[in-house]
Amino acid sequence: MPKRASYNVALTGLFVAIGLILPWFTSHAFAIPGTLLLPMHIPVLLCGLLCGPVCGALAGIATPALSCFFTQMPSLYPMLPIMAVQLTAMGFVGGFLRKKLRAPLYVALLAAAVCGWVMYGLGFASLMLASGGTLKILSVTGALTQGLPGMAVQLTLIPALVAAVERYRRAGSAEAPSPELISEARRLIKSGEVSCVVIREGAIIHTADGRGVKPLLELYNNEPEKLKDSCVVDKIIGKAAAMILILGGSASVFGEVMSVSARDYLTKRGIRHNFGRCVDVITARDKTGICPIEKSVLTVDDPKEGIVNITQTVNRLMRRVI
Repeated sequence: MPKRASYNVALTGLFVAIGLILPWFTSHAFAIPGTLLLPMHIPVLLCGLLCGPVCGALAGIATPALSCFFTQMPSLYPMLPIMAVQLTAMGFVGGFLRKKLRAPLYVALLAAAVCGWVMYGLGFASLMLASGGTLKILSVTGALTQGLPGMAVQLTLIPALVAAVERYRRAGSAEAPSPELISEARRLIKSGEVSCVVIREGAIIHTADGRGVKPLLELYNNEPEKLKDSCVVDKIIGKAAAMILILGGSASVFGEVMSVSARDYLTKRGIRHNFGRCVDVITARDKTGICPIEKSVLTVDDPKEGIVNITQTVNRLMRRVI
């Protein structure tokens, strides 16, 4: 099994275990009903956002089923089927938006919560029809009202936990490439054969040649999976290149030339980095001032906002050349 898949399976098992313990603990230790804090939602949402849609859906099914078997929470009927479809939807949608569509964290979290409550409503309506209108559980409105404190906890706690785990994963999950591989990548760049080398799992998996950030931008747009957990060795690393690499999920960066702003930005984001030479700024090719692409992100901190500026500037410069 690939290392990433093994990691996700292990993490999914951990979240399912937390989903069994957390509701039992809050109920027995503090006498807080599950309908108030929604403790089972938290590990399932975390699993989807961190491990992807399949793992999120599995956690959504397994957590309430195992909890029902071991702790009788939720009840076998009618709550288990309703919670199973709700949590499965939450885990799947959150994982699909975050991992497959690369949606912003809050967008994925809110969409997952909304879809989960929609499925709660559909499950409630289905069982209500099947029982002839005699179902004795909280209505959708009642469940939403009671669960407001739990939803507030989710919106506060989950983004912070996901961001922390993703930072740790980027910083520590990928092994640093050997000095020999870094030396080979630098040799290729110094020879003029390429301007960018991508290393992952002990091998060079991609090389490209081109000016400025264009090779990295094309790689991020067309084959972003190559950047995930990689070490990128590039001729010039400015702040714009650093933003692209952070969005791509690179674990480490080496720049033959690296700007101070890129160095500080990578340090702030917890990305391992090194350089051959550090300069104050990346200058334009005509030596008239700062590089226009660097200028476009000079006051930008969010890499998603930065890549929009980078793309627009690159397109404008290309039109000017044509």
